Amino acid sequence: QSGSSFHVFDQGQFAKEVLPKYFKHSNMASFVRQLNMYGFRKVVHIEQGGLVKPEKDDTEFQHPYFIRGQEHLLENIKRKVTSVSS
Repeated sequence: QSGSSFHVFDQGQFAKEVLPKYFKHSNMASFVRQLNMYGFRKVVHIEQGGLVKPEKDDTEFQHPYFIRGQEHLLENIKRKVTSVSS
């Protein structure tokens, strides 16, 4: 509602119908890994406790630069650079 996050309400249907249209896979875990690489985080609500699996299949993701109506901020969403230590 606030426009600062997005929800995936049915992960099975999302993986089967949406992911193959935009990615070379239909694996939800791979999609979540990609989101994490770009700084998106799963929103855990206090009432869920973080440890208990929620009743409904609703996963919410947010990023500080992902805000409805603020398309100019999207250019700030970049893949995190990992440094290799020797």
